[in-house]
Amino acid sequence: MIFWFVFFSRKEYISRMNFIKYITMILLSLEPSYSDKETWDERTARMEIIATAIDDASSKATCSDKYNTPGCEKSWPSDKKSIAMLLVTKGFWESKFAKNVHEGKCRLYECDAYKINGNVRHKARSPWQIQRTGLVSKEEYDKMTTSSLESTTISANVAVRYLSVGMKSCKTIRGAMSIYGGAKVCNWSGVAPREAFYKKISALSDEQIFAAADARKIKHNAKNDKVFAASNKK
Repeated sequence: MIFWFVFFSRKEYISRMNFIKYITMILLSLEPSYSDKETWDERTARMEIIATAIDDASSKATCSDKYNTPGCEKSWPSDKKSIAMLLVTKGFWESKFAKNVHEGKCRLYECDAYKINGNVRHKARSPWQIQRTGLVSKEEYDKMTTSSLESTTISANVAVRYLSVGMKSCKTIRGAMSIYGGAKVCNWSGVAPREAFYKKISALSDEQIFAAADARKIKHNAKNDKVFAASNKK
């Protein structure tokens, strides 16, 4: 039996990456939350879930891919990549995509915590820290409590809903993020670092994203090796 092996250069491989893979690589290139205790494989699997949810939400918002149907109405005026990068930005700045937050296991001080009769509750849910408002149905809000694909996809789509309202009102990315953050103005000064982050990741080439994810993997595994070695000495 003859086996044929085809070897692609990194550039050729990147050109073949689909959108979910592209978003996954961006997510993997970002600094994890200090509290995350995942192997690289576990983190990759979880980031793929988030990337798949972002792909669905950004496709639906722009009536692209599977949502490119006669009855679809766009909620986002620009292209798919722009809203996807905004979802990456907001998720990172709201929660750093922390594992415990994604799983609905917020700490006492996280997720807009408050107390009722001495018991701590949390207003915000999902990596996008969504609260229960008129833009979120009770059914949606009740399902934003796990890291499952269904829960994450619901959360990403609701996050787009909020961002689309901001974009409609302000006509700018900065405005969309300002309104999302609770500001009542389109030019909230506090959004500047988020806007800079958005512009930075949007401008990265495929090569840069791939290299950044590779570097993050090496750093992640080196850190885990040290933790493992230290635990064995005890």
